[in-house]
Amino acid sequence: MIDKNMGKIIKNPTLLRAVIVYSIIILATLSVYLPVKDYDFTNYDDDMYVFHNPRVLGGLTFKNILWSLTAIEAANWHPLTWISHMTDIQIFGLNAGGHHLTSVGFHILNTVLLLVLLSTMTREFWKSSFVAALFALHPLHVESVAWIAERKDVLSTFFCFLALLSYTHYCQKKNRQQYLLSLLFFICALMTKPMVVTLPFVFLILDYWPLKRFPEVFSNKITVQFKWVLGHLLVEKIPFLMLSFLSCLITLVAQHRAFNSIEAYPLISRITNPLISYTEYLAKMVCPFPLAVLYPHPRMFFLWKFIASLFVILPIFYLSIRKLRRRPWLTVGWFWYIGTLVPVIGLVQVGYQGYADRYTYIPLIGLFIMISWQLPEMAQSWRHKTIVLSVSAVGTLSVLWLLTSFQIRHWENNITLFEHALKSTSENFVAHNNLGVSLAEKGNYNEAIVHYREAIRIFPGYGDAYHNLGFIANKQGHFQEAIFHYQNAIAYNPNSAQSYYSLASLYFELKQNGNAIIYYAKALKIRPDYVEAMNNLGISLVLIGKSDEALALFKEAIRINPDFVDARINMAKLLSEKKE
Repeated sequence: MIDKNMGKIIKNPTLLRAVIVYSIIILATLSVYLPVKDYDFTNYDDDMYVFHNPRVLGGLTFKNILWSLTAIEAANWHPLTWISHMTDIQIFGLNAGGHHLTSVGFHILNTVLLLVLLSTMTREFWKSSFVAALFALHPLHVESVAWIAERKDVLSTFFCFLALLSYTHYCQKKNRQQYLLSLLFFICALMTKPMVVTLPFVFLILDYWPLKRFPEVFSNKITVQFKWVLGHLLVEKIPFLMLSFLSCLITLVAQHRAFNSIEAYPLISRITNPLISYTEYLAKMVCPFPLAVLYPHPRMFFLWKFIASLFVILPIFYLSIRKLRRRPWLTVGWFWYIGTLVPVIGLVQVGYQGYADRYTYIPLIGLFIMISWQLPEMAQSWRHKTIVLSVSAVGTLSVLWLLTSFQIRHWENNITLFEHALKSTSENFVAHNNLGVSLAEKGNYNEAIVHYREAIRIFPGYGDAYHNLGFIANKQGHFQEAIFHYQNAIAYNPNSAQSYYSLASLYFELKQNGNAIIYYAKALKIRPDYVEAMNNLGISLVLIGKSDEALALFKEAIRINPDFVDARINMAKLLSEKKE
């Protein structure tokens, strides 16, 4: 059977070409990302998504799946992302290498799907292959693949590409089942990461090119036929738009605390930073170094950057619109890039980043399409255009492979990651804080304190750094200093359940049980499934004779996390005492 199939492939040049190209791209991608199998978790959101999340640590159970469908954690509603991490725990446990390889696997699947998608839509195999190879090997995509907490990037893109492929089949074959399948995949994508709400817009621009569903779109005279076609295409998108609108509402609810916890950036900075970010992404696509896990938001207005960005963005806009009819790939590619970045461009600020590499995972495809289709067009009159373009493509991809292999090394562990971020950026208070956490975990408290204080110097309202100073002060026996730092952490970030919990635990150690009860309760109000806070509050309540309330808390902690041993022991002790 294998010999027969190999014979068919060899005899069919088109099939042989496809097998060779797919194999090369897959092997190149796997080889550059394979080192992640030996990498660790990061202390930057991986804890929240995996190794400190009791639901995820519980694995793939019916109860945990039900929880994922209603959970609004990490400032998002993304049940399929949670289920993905639970599945990894079920298979690999806390072996970080297995989690990393899952993300690499999805990245490879996405690359293959992108090549299939573009080839199906355009019938241009080589151009599509170059886009897929750029997508697979560009260093800007390292963050989405090598960061376990960003599983939502590669997983949502997987569903997006399936939705796009089904939509393409629907357009080409008028198959209603494919339309419904596209809708289903879009729902799955939204349940993985809300950034994909722009997919209906992508459908619409692809209708123009390469699907060519309304070729008269910009004729000098808008005909009745054009109006009818455009109306039909818009009506066709209504179910998708309704889902996008619903996802936006859910996301606003999920992220309302994140809005409140961020320093109020100046309005002028919030208005201008999106345009500057578009230019930064363009620059990093062309020259992808230095890259960092976080680029701090510029809390001030840089006039020269804004003017420079105008001189970059506006001419490209003008060119893309002017070439709409003769070179539609320029228009579609540019609007793909601009449109898919809108949800994360920073008009509504969530987080401390000004922009982020991970946000380019889907948007860069638009720029890759522009490059892959325009360069052969420009080289039509060249004498040896095939050789020149082929050598240039191989050379470009080889350089990207090398740059990606260098960038991946920084993700080996927390210290390499955040030391590189500090070298690559300035005034990066988040990197200072997270490097401090990594050093503190190794017992290097004095070095950690230096980084925490530097983070506070850069951003005096950074609650996390105050909390971490409190942790070290507590460890060193400086209890009043620890209380001072924890109270500052709460003052600057009143939505931090961890800060309330840490302060409550310190009060408990100091035998100030009344204060401990107050702050454990506040931690639970913010995070109702905080099982450690439930357990400790239960212990505190036992001490003041409220054993029934304590028993209820122990039971609830066990219900949420059946493997939480401390709560089981405390409940058993309490029940034993009640019998006596």
